[in-house]
Amino acid sequence: MTADTQAPQSEIGRARLRKEDARLLTGETNWTDNMVLPGMLHMAFVRSPMAHARITSVDLAAARSMPGVIAAFSGADFAGEQGSLPCAWPVTEDIVVPAHPPMATDEVRYVGEAVAVVVARDRYEAADAAAAVDVSYEPERPGGELTEGARGR
Repeated sequence: MTADTQAPQSEIGRARLRKEDARLLTGETNWTDNMVLPGMLHMAFVRSPMAHARITSVDLAAARSMPGVIAAFSGADFAGEQGSLPCAWPVTEDIVVPAHPPMATDEVRYVGEAVAVVVARDRYEAADAAAAVDVSYEPERPGGELTEGARGR
């Protein structure tokens, strides 16, 4: 065995050989967005534009009647089944975490909270149908008194 006595060359300013560029530049890379599987369906969520509001109605009729739509559901359709998202960062052992269903059922608590979902044959039909869902909100004052869902049970 012989020891290599050459000093390491500096990496500063040297070109790096990249082997993935050809696939990226020619569109041959697989992403979850461009995967196509037999029978694959696409989902689009309807999200709240309100920071804090009661959901007074969700009308899915127009979305359900659109071409390519397989199903459309509101959070209320899954109220008894969807449970609550876990707290990703429990700060203390005795933290009280309010229920946080994946889709809002009767109240939204932040802008972008999912209220409904549409399932369709392609992503564009799903997006168009999601835009056709009519959700009515009754705005509530942010903060202040805790609502029933935010009290922790």
